[in-house]
Parts: sequence; structure tokens; C-alpha cells
Amino acid sequence: MADAVIQLTGPLVLGYQFNWGLYGVLSTQLYTYHQAGFQDNRLIKSIVYGLFVLETLQLIMATHDSFHTLALGWGNVGDLLDVWLSWFDLPVLTGITSATIQCFYAWRLYILSKSLVLAITIAAIALVQGSAAMAEGIQIYISQNVPGTQDDTFKTTAVWLGGTALCDIIICCAMFYFLSKSRTGFRATDSLLNKLIRITIETGMLTAIIAIIELTLFLTFKHNFYHVVPAFMLSKLYSNSFLVLLNSRKSTSKQSTTSDTFNSLPEFSASREANRTGAMKVDLAHRTSSDDIGMVSFSETENLNKQGNPPHDRVLCDV
Repeated sequence: MADAVIQLTGPLVLGYQFNWGLYGVLSTQLYTYHQAGFQDNRLIKSIVYGLFVLETLQLIMATHDSFHTLALGWGNVGDLLDVWLSWFDLPVLTGITSATIQCFYAWRLYILSKSLVLAITIAAIALVQGSAAMAEGIQIYISQNVPGTQDDTFKTTAVWLGGTALCDIIICCAMFYFLSKSRTGFRATDSLLNKLIRITIETGMLTAIIAIIELTLFLTFKHNFYHVVPAFMLSKLYSNSFLVLLNSRKSTSKQSTTSDTFNSLPEFSASREANRTGAMKVDLAHRTSSDDIGMVSFSETENLNKQGNPPHDRVLCDV
């Protein structure tokens, strides 16, 4: 009996602790984003602050459940098997968060690759897994059968977590491929590209691995809460990885400024015009590292495209 209780309470305690810890990291990431003053459009800012509101709601609901389960219900095994608000704060909110971020990546990949098929495929998988997560939450709420959760929601959970991992892997592979193709041979540009590739792979593969671990624990170990630990982590990891990518522009912009000043390689082309003075005009094409990276500075790149500015700063001088 004691071992059975530990298999229920132990994962809950760890899950709640990881949940609070990752929320603290997320708050720091949001503060960094706010202080950086990025000129992002309303859509990106709405996603950022909307995700933080959802994560705050999830934390409040999870804390409510932990207090009822581990404090008010201390010594009562029956309280450990109550659903409380977990039907909503775990599958539903996690599904909304992950699907939103994955659709954002689909949009960015479309801008980067111009592949509508790839973007639609990623968005479709994201919406399917998000819908499956919501369906699982509804099933748990209707059944109110915690011991039989694995049996009742087997199919929906497999679609949810399997789709989550698949979508993350596709995003990582696509980002790696298209960003690798964007290498130009300029040291500053390639350095920023390599940093962006590293961040994307690290964050994307982390969420995919956690989703696979949760699915494995859910399907393998029944009648315990082992799967709850990664379940509490998944949503916060998605939001943190999203803000890590956005905040990486703060460091890359400084690196780009330094590199553009000292390490950028100008391209020269000279032509002598037949005029009365016999002057030679030199067309200096200064290529900066930020010109080639569409995923480092979202809003700045889009504003340049809208204004129709060319990727090279042409300076004409007479010598």
C-alpha cells in the first residue's frame, strides 16, 4: 500500500516543483523580452503575452490541485484519485500552447523556404495534436476515472503526444536544412546562422524528447503517475523555447553590429564612364550579415522587404 501511494504522490511532487521552476524561468524570459524592446508586430506580441497568461493560468490551477491533493487531502488516498482541474490544465492548455507555437514555426518556415506544402503539413499536424489534447481533456472530465485514464484515453493520447513529437522533429529538420542552405561564406553571417540552428535544434529536440518520454511512461506504466512529471514540464518548455528564440535576437544584433563594423567584407566593382572629367565611379556593395538571415530579426527583415530596400547598401563615390 505504501509503495502504491509513493507512486502516486512522488511524481506529483516532482511535477509541481518542475512546473514552478520552469515558470520562474519563463518569467525571466518574458522580462528580458519586454526590456529588449523588440519592434515586433502585434501578432508576435499577442502570442508572447497570451502564452504567458495561459502558463500563469495553468500554474494557478495546478497549485490548486496540489493543495487539495497533498494538503487538504493528506492521508486520504481517495483524494489522490480525484481529477480536480487536471483535465484542463494539463492536456488542454498544453495542446493549445504547443499547437500555437508550432503554427508560428510553420509560418516562419514558409517565409524562409517559400514552401507552402511544408508549412501546411506542419500546421495540420500541429492542429491535429492540439485537437487530440483537447479531446483527451474532455474524455478525462467525462469519465472522472483516474485509475482507468490510460485505457480510456489510449488513442487520443497517442495522437496528441505522437503528433507533438513528429511535428517538432519535422520543424527541426526543416530549419536545419533551409538555414544551412542560407550560408553565404561570410564569417559573420555563417556564425549567426550556426547559432540560430543550434538554438532551434536544442529547443525543438528537447520538447520532442519530453513528449516521447511522457508517451512512453503513459503507455508503459499504468495505475501510477509517472507520466505526470514530463506532462507538467511540456507546456512550460514550449513557451520557454519560443521566448529563447525571440530573445536570441538581442545577442545576435550586438554580434551583428560588431561584425558589420570590423569583419564585413565589401564587394567592389569599378567602371569608368566616358565623361568630361574622366572620373572613375566605384560601386561599393557592402554586404552585412543581417541581410541574409530571415529568422534572426523578424520585424526588421519584414520592414525592409515592405520598404523595398535592396540587400546591399550601394555607395557611389568618385575617385
